This record gives sequence, structure tokens and C-alpha cells, in this order.
Amino acid sequence: MQTIEINKISKVSVARLFLVIFYLVGLLGFSFELTFPLFQKLVPLNLIVSALLLFSFHNRWDVKSILLFVTIPVFGILVEIIGVNTQLFFGNYSYGESLGLKIFNTPVLIGLNWLILTYCIYSSFVRFREKWFFIFPAAAIMVGFDFILEPVAMQIDMWDWQGGIVPLKNYVDWYWVSLIIFFFMWITKFRAKNELASTLILIQFLFFLSLNFILN
Repeated sequence: MQTIEINKISKVSVARLFLVIFYLVGLLGFSFELTFPLFQKLVPLNLIVSALLLFSFHNRWDVKSILLFVTIPVFGILVEIIGVNTQLFFGNYSYGESLGLKIFNTPVLIGLNWLILTYCIYSSFVRFREKWFFIFPAAAIMVGFDFILEPVAMQIDMWDWQGGIVPLKNYVDWYWVSLIIFFFMWITKFRAKNELASTLILIQFLFFLSLNFILN
């Protein structure tokens, strides 16, 4: 039993160290003009690698988990498709090339991004998420993350806003979309536990926060 526990701790530690190095390399890549274009093209790889590593530590693979892991990205990308093509959600924005393959002017990977962020936040607050009111501060954390992300996203050609100004509507809509996702997790009594989730969301937050200073 002790050996199994040590091996488990070791795997989590290695994964955390890998994420730190992985995102530090990305930070350096975006810091220099020579390597900037290459790292723009590597944004989809970053998302995919982060997701694969994150979900390799998911504690319970059952029907509920699979249902959520399909539903959340599909919901996220549908909202984004409507938003980018009609301006009904978020405001007047368009996607650049950094997120890769698009359908209906919307990157396929944007759905995965919604899943990673909401899953990480939900999995990081095990003690509080069973309370009905948890979904409200959770959605507020999502908005806070987006506030840090937005300036960087424009700089690295993930997406852009008309006039280069992020409208208040974007943050309002980020809140209610996040609220719906967290409510869905809560109402289905999703019992996600992931030892890497809090590490990944913290590293991503620090990554984008640092890029705000580096790129501006």
C-alpha cells in the first residue's frame, strides 16, 4: 500500500513539474520576436497536451463523466459559433488563426478550452462544490480568468474585438455561460476529483498574467 501511494505521489509530482516547464517554455517562446510566430502555431498543441495530461488524472471514468466531457465542449462551441456569427453572445469579435482548425468561423478547440477551465475550477473546490451557491463564485472565477486572458488572446491572434476593446457584454456572457456549465455539473452531482486540476488552472493563470506584462 505504501509503495502504491509513493508511486501515485511521484506521478503527480512529475506531472506538475512537467506543466511548470511546459508553460515556462511557452512563456519564453512568446517573449522573443524570433520565436513568437512558432509558438503561436503551437497554441493548439498546448491545449491538447494540457487536456491529455489533466484527464489522465481524472479519478472516475463512468457514464456521467463521459457525458459531461462531451456535453460541455459541444455546448461551449455552439455558444461560440452563435456568438461569433451573430454577435448575440459576447459582442463583436472574430477568431484568429492561433487556435487552429475552424468550423463556422469558430475553432474546434474552443470547446475543449471551456471544458478544461470549468473542470479545473470544479475539481479544485471539492469541499464547497456540493453547496447550491457554489456555482456563483465559480462562474465569477471564470470571469476573472477571462479578464486576464483577453489582452493576451488578442496579442497572440487567438481572437480579436472590434476596435480592439473588450466589451462589458463579453464578461456578462462569460458569467452566465459558465454558470450554466457549473449548474449542469452540480445538478448531475458530478464527483470529479483530480490532483492536477488546481495546479493547471494556477499555472495557466500565472502564464497569462505574465504575458500581460511581457507583451504590453
